[in-house]
Amino acid sequence: MKLPLPAALALVSTISLGAQAQDLPARETTYKEYTVSLGILGNPKALGVQAEFRFLQHFGARLAGVQSFDYQRQNEFGGGGIGLLTYYIPLKNKLIEPGLGIGGVYSLYHWDTGYNSGNLTDFNIGGGAGVNFRFSRDFRFGINVLAANGFEAGYVDDTMRAVRRKLLIMPALTFDILL
Repeated sequence: MKLPLPAALALVSTISLGAQAQDLPARETTYKEYTVSLGILGNPKALGVQAEFRFLQHFGARLAGVQSFDYQRQNEFGGGGIGLLTYYIPLKNKLIEPGLGIGGVYSLYHWDTGYNSGNLTDFNIGGGAGVNFRFSRDFRFGINVLAANGFEAGYVDDTMRAVRRKLLIMPALTFDILL
């Protein structure tokens, strides 16, 4: 089978470029160490901001504030604050940052029945796990799951109270700027 001249030239140039590319030294991807990160986190029911301070190579302190949007009544709202001591599991691949965290969780629930309203607050323990993916020198995104000893609210004596404890699981996507 005889190749037309343009196809033969394209084949020869592709083969020669591929051979030249194999001779080039591998370009090393290096990412700077960071001390502080600022970012956002969210899922379909909540949105928040977060900050992290790395005080050792594999340890950091993470703070997040979250607003929840999953309420039945018009004037009800809730949110929370999360503070975690985070350990990043070291890997050879610096583009992937798996981590585990444990810390405190503050919850606020503002309830409103139209004729009565109030705030219900709680402070408890929580933890999390996730993995961050660095896709440039200054940015990363992550998939994280927070588990907290949450509460279920109910009416007791015409006011809202925490009536029982329940495990709260909150998956979230995160996006951080690395400083």
